[in-house]
Order: sequence, then C-alpha cells, then structure tokens
Amino acid sequence: MDSGLRSLIFFLFLFFNAHLSASLEDYYPYQLIPTSSNYGYTGLLEMPSARFMGEGGLKLGISASYPNEYTFIVASPFPWLEVGYRYAEVKTEKYGPVAYSGNQTLKDKGFDLKIRVLEESFYLPNIALGIRDVAGTGRFAAEYIVGSKRFGLLDLSMGIGWGELGNEGNISNPLAFLDERFETRRVGLSTNYQGGTFLVEDWFSGNAALFGGLEYSFPKRGFNLKLEYDTSHPDLGLLGPPVEVRSRFNLGFSRPFLDNFIEAGLSFERGTQVRFTFVINGNY
Repeated sequence: MDSGLRSLIFFLFLFFNAHLSASLEDYYPYQLIPTSSNYGYTGLLEMPSARFMGEGGLKLGISASYPNEYTFIVASPFPWLEVGYRYAEVKTEKYGPVAYSGNQTLKDKGFDLKIRVLEESFYLPNIALGIRDVAGTGRFAAEYIVGSKRFGLLDLSMGIGWGELGNEGNISNPLAFLDERFETRRVGLSTNYQGGTFLVEDWFSGNAALFGGLEYSFPKRGFNLKLEYDTSHPDLGLLGPPVEVRSRFNLGFSRPFLDNFIEAGLSFERGTQVRFTFVINGNY
C-alpha cells in the first residue's frame, strides 16, 4: 500500500475515533441528570446533595405529602449557585386562633441558598455549602456541607448538617472548637420567632449530624432511584407536632419526561409517608 494512502487512512481513523464516545451512557435512550429534592433544589429527598442545575436553569414545582407540602421556585443563575423560594403548608397546625383563621392550615415561607465551593475532578468530589430557610421562622432551618462523587451510574453524597438536618446529633459539632457559641442554637418555635431577619449567629450551630445517600441512574429504563439516611428526626417534635417515624431510610424514584422538561417523583419516607413531586424545568 502506498505510504501516502496509509497516512490518509491513519489520519481518518484518528479523526473519526476522536468523535466517538468511549462511554456506553451516550447511547442509552434516556440522558438522566440529578433530580430535585423535596424542597426544590437539586438533591436527594429530605437530604441535600452537591449537585446543581445547569447555568440559567429555572424550575417550578410542588412536593406533596402529609403533613408538609412544599411549593417552590428555584433558579441557577450560575453553574455554582442555586437559590430558591419555598412556600410550605403544615397540615397538622392552624394558621392562628380559630376565631381568626378558621380551618386555614399553617403557612410558612423561606429562602434557600446553595453554593459550590469545589468542583468535582477525577479524585475529588463536588462540594457544596448550603443554608435552608434563610431569614425564615426556623421551622425548616438547616445548614450543611455536602460532597457528591459520581462513579458511573452511581452518585454518592455525604455531608454534615446542622439545624433540622442535625437533629440526630450523631457527631459533635466540629465548629465548636473554634468558638463555644457554635454549641448552642437558639432559634426555634419556643422563641416565637416570626422570621424576616438574618440570624447569622445561629448558622452552623447546635447539634450536628452526618447524613448520606445515593442516586442511581437507570438510563435504559429512564428513571433515577434514590436512597438516603434521614437525620431530621421529626418524631422528636422539636419544630412542631411529632411525625411518626418507623424508618430513618427514605426511598424514592424520579422520572423525566419531554427531555427533562417535566420531572415526576414518588417516594416512601420515614416508613409511613408517601410523597409525590412534580417539577417543570427550563433553561433560560
């Protein structure tokens, strides 16, 4: 064979080979992405993850169960930031005295914020820092540092939570050695706090807990499976009427439709609750 022809064949082989993906995932019928948590931002179910929407992402949704139902809007103006507004209905409590509110259930609103502090690499995970219920009443307030690392179709998340996420108190607050103020968390229903103020002094304070979970993708079937260990302990009744808990593990799945424009999820949580989530996604 002529040397020039051999060189041409070799060049064409390299050119087309460079444009072929080495991963079978690119040829699956569904291209799955990390999905929404119960609170709207990208995460597991009750627990957060270090995943984010794409830059310019915007989602509207509802996550319904008993006793808490959440309606939310979440935006990702940058690939390292998610911000959200959440409106919660607490069905086990009334908005106020019967003479004032009748049978109207309690409503609670809050803002959520999540920032990526380290981008995932071959060896290191995505790491994010988040604050839930910023300037809210404290009913759903939590802070966390969480890392997520992907291994093929498996996405593992593990982190440390404070506030509602730290109710289990399975570790000592790692920030207490910096300042003793981190040992005590003051905001709660017992303070009759009405919200509207950034109580920075209470962030990352009080009990702390390790939490974790996973999200596994089934691109041939078109859904994600989620499993998490829940450290919020609503059965303690710290921020409202106690909720029955038979298991600390929550299990759910999420399925996208119309190229991820719509996301529907169903989960079984705390061994007693069934939750349905419906989200509309867009990118602007």
